[in-house]
Formats: sequence, structure tokens, C-alpha cells
Amino acid sequence: MARRARRGGAPREPLLERLGETMELPRTAVTGDAHIELMGNREALVDGCKGVLQYDEGCIRLNTGRTVVCFSGSDLSITALQMEQAVITGTILAVSFCN
Repeated sequence: MARRARRGGAPREPLLERLGETMELPRTAVTGDAHIELMGNREALVDGCKGVLQYDEGCIRLNTGRTVVCFSGSDLSITALQMEQAVITGTILAVSFCN
């Protein structure tokens, strides 16, 4: 994302990011980006999940609004799906992103 330069030459932060920092909100709450945590290669926690696009034991694709996140592996399953949060378990071999 391009940022405008201030008179002093420093880039200007987007208003929402500055507001989020002021209110001490997580960056993902104001930018709409997904937050993904991996616990080794056996579990992934995805905050910001808007829906499931594909679901089988070899591939799980999740819509996160701005991007699609694809988990590839074996014995994959969604063990929890609530309030825009998904938990993926199994053997995760790769995580990829596409628009």
C-alpha cells in the first residue's frame, strides 16, 4: 500500500491504522487482514474466516475477505468454526495465499 510523504519526507500512516494503535486494537481488527497461528504442522488457528470454500482431507480453502488461504496436507479437518474463527487440524504440509 502506497503511503503519502509528509512535508518532512516520512510516510503517513493510514488513518485506520493510527486509530487502531491509539485505541490499542490488534492490527487485524482495523485492517481486515486474517490472523493465522500455526502450532507446528499439526494445527492452525485462523481469525477472520468468512467462509469455507473447499473442504476435504487433502485441502481446506478458507475465504478471509481479502485473500483465500489454502491449507494442504493429509487428514485435514476443521475442528472448530465459530465467530469468524476456524481451527484446522491434521498434518499441514503447506499454506498458500491467493487473491
